[in-house]
Amino acid sequence: MTWQFMAILGGLAVVLVLALWALWEFVASAEHKRLIAARSALTQAEYEASTPMARLEAAIHRTQWGARLHRRIARSGADVRLSTFVLALGGGSLLAVIVVWQVLAPFFGLLAAAGVAFLFFSYLNRAEAKRREEFTAQLPDLARVLGNATSAGLALPTAVAMAAEELDGPAGEELGRMVESMKLGASFEEAVGELRERMPSRELGVLLSTLVVASRSGGSLVTALRNISTTLENRKETRREVQTILSETTSTVWALGFMSVGALFLINAIEPGIMRVMTTSVAGIAVLLVVAALFTIGFVLVSRITKFEL
Repeated sequence: MTWQFMAILGGLAVVLVLALWALWEFVASAEHKRLIAARSALTQAEYEASTPMARLEAAIHRTQWGARLHRRIARSGADVRLSTFVLALGGGSLLAVIVVWQVLAPFFGLLAAAGVAFLFFSYLNRAEAKRREEFTAQLPDLARVLGNATSAGLALPTAVAMAAEELDGPAGEELGRMVESMKLGASFEEAVGELRERMPSRELGVLLSTLVVASRSGGSLVTALRNISTTLENRKETRREVQTILSETTSTVWALGFMSVGALFLINAIEPGIMRVMTTSVAGIAVLLVVAALFTIGFVLVSRITKFEL
């Protein structure tokens, strides 16, 4: 029991240190905002790069995993820094291990850490999908704006800049990035490729392919954009109907997942210590692993079934 007590104290100490660090960063950030008006842009950038969180973020971003995670956070539109996401993930996993370790058993502590990581990345996946759906829903308006701009005689880069100003986020934000990329020297096709990488969808691919072909060879772009706008509007209605039909099944899957976790705590509350006893025998661990595998397989299969592409 002594080493378990020391492990718990050590974990709580780590969580406390992370919480104090986050509080210090919040206070420093508030003070920092009050001094923004008195600082030049260069001094401001140097100050932001010298903070502990900025150095930690740079260190994480230099890794391949960190760079990929940073791109996913950017695609999701979440207003959170890479270092904050990683610290929250580590602190939440550690706290889950400590709590579940004590309440249920050490075996479930490790599963709890994996569960916290799964929830964090599931949130990131859902945020990415939601932003991509919002962007796709704006494509008919984007096609109409581009069609009107090109019919007035504007060049494609100018039409894209106009659309970035007229449309709300996320389409306006992504088009704004595309315009900034072209201002920094990227060609229209390179900027289009970056946008397609950030927002992968079949509808956007059709629209961007039309723009690229028009920028290369010309043609009746106005007529093509108006036809695409009508088609995208019909596809948007179809996607909305399909999502409405599948929303109940998706909600049921998540509800069953949380109910299975709650059942473990309920059984342990009815018979205190039963989970710790089960994890001390090979048969008990085997039963728990089989149940966990069945729930995981069911969750994955239903997720695959409810995933659709038009």
